[in-house]
Amino acid sequence: MIRLIRLVIIFVSFNSFGQYGYYKDVIKFGQYFNGGTGRVQAIGGASSSLGGDVSSISINPAGIGFFNKKVFSITYKSQSNKNTSNFISETSYYKKTFDNLNNISLLLPLRSQRSSYNQGLFECKTCPKLNFGFSYNSLKDFTNERYYRGYNDNNSIIDYFLTDAQGVPFSLMSNSEQISGISVLQEAYDHYLINPDNDLPGSYFSFVGGYPLQEERVINSGNISKFSISSALNFNDVFFFGLGANIYRIYYEQNRIYKESSFEILNENDDWEIEGILDYLILDDLLKITGTGTSLSLGMIIKPTDNLNVGINYESKTKYFMREEIDSELETSYFDYYFQPEDTVLGTSISGTLTNVTNYDFYLPSKLTFGSSYFINKYGFITADIDLINYSSSNFIFEDFSSYDDNQEINNLYKTMAVNYRFGVEGRYDKFYLRLGYSYLTDPNKNLVDVDNKKVRKSIGLGFLSNTISLDFTYLSTKDYSRLIPYPIYSNQPVADISSMKNTFLISLGIRINNR
Repeated sequence: MIRLIRLVIIFVSFNSFGQYGYYKDVIKFGQYFNGGTGRVQAIGGASSSLGGDVSSISINPAGIGFFNKKVFSITYKSQSNKNTSNFISETSYYKKTFDNLNNISLLLPLRSQRSSYNQGLFECKTCPKLNFGFSYNSLKDFTNERYYRGYNDNNSIIDYFLTDAQGVPFSLMSNSEQISGISVLQEAYDHYLINPDNDLPGSYFSFVGGYPLQEERVINSGNISKFSISSALNFNDVFFFGLGANIYRIYYEQNRIYKESSFEILNENDDWEIEGILDYLILDDLLKITGTGTSLSLGMIIKPTDNLNVGINYESKTKYFMREEIDSELETSYFDYYFQPEDTVLGTSISGTLTNVTNYDFYLPSKLTFGSSYFINKYGFITADIDLINYSSSNFIFEDFSSYDDNQEINNLYKTMAVNYRFGVEGRYDKFYLRLGYSYLTDPNKNLVDVDNKKVRKSIGLGFLSNTISLDFTYLSTKDYSRLIPYPIYSNQPVADISSMKNTFLISLGIRINNR
């Protein structure tokens, strides 16, 4: 039963202070599609062996060894999210559109095979070319808004408060100082949602007995961004070797505004009528997570023939320094209800918990990528990648409490060998290009639990390339699923199942600063 409680409780931001459930962040922060220019995202992000695109700076640093020109590139993104939720047989819809800067890259060739020594110039055919690159990528955007509503004829969040409160000493519940782990229960007690049973110490009851209209709005914002610095050596246009350093930044904010209202009871004629005690309650919960992480990349690309590239890239574990902040605000409004035991009339009140802060280290797994590209003369190419990731190697180290339970859950739930794959094609006619792509992120869970976390992204793009500029237009389509549970309860659990359709448009502009 204790294990069941823990598995359920992680879905509820109201109980995030419970110091358990962080293992879900392995998927939240460790599963995302490749970023890069519109061109690379149009071919599914399958560019670990391709080279010749500034996206290589962050995907496989060896790929920047193909350049002979200075290149500056910028990518703009516009995205529309359409969410459909089903909650207790009621369907709700919500649509949100936003835009941002998706990629900025700069590539600098520092040394070609024509090198200068003393007074003269001469050809150094054994000297490798050396290139450097800098890039910023937005890898995962959390911006989203989900909404659901429906009448619950089985239970209320007050039932959850009551279940969680049983056994908590009255001296703790009524303490004027907030106590970590029960602060939301203390707020429910202060608002008379739960009340002590004087005949049974440690037991609580509620005088609100109706069943409510439930609704929740969940507003997410933030992203995972990646800043990369890479260098590459080109040995005679046959062997390319690259090394990169990456800095990741996580900013994640979630505001859950949960409301119950229109509490109804069945009268003697079996008709629903307003109970007339509690008008509404609103629980406003805010979660903010920030983090900075670092990793190293090592990559190679080999051209065994003019038409074939083979690439490999290894990115080390990413170590994050994380900070989490959680606070809640509870608002209740009664119909001027007279509570006889305390001789008081209840109206409207608002109060909040103190901000709970947790600092911890978070390690996400390394990634090994293999890729191959085949070029059909000057008419285009076919390219494919696979990633091998051991999600079970992720782990946490907390400053103030044990990480054992979360790390055990990671070992129990996540795959030791997850395989992602991508492929794409590009066709060329004169200076114009048509591209198609497909990217698949496997579900890191060993077995499907709650929601299938696999992700599929399909893409199509058009491009133009001249001696001085490139212009690329890309459309991406992604569909995924999520689940929201307003509170954990062991009978007639309310669940909102949400499907999301994401339509993304990218525009990339590349400028070739000089032409050697």
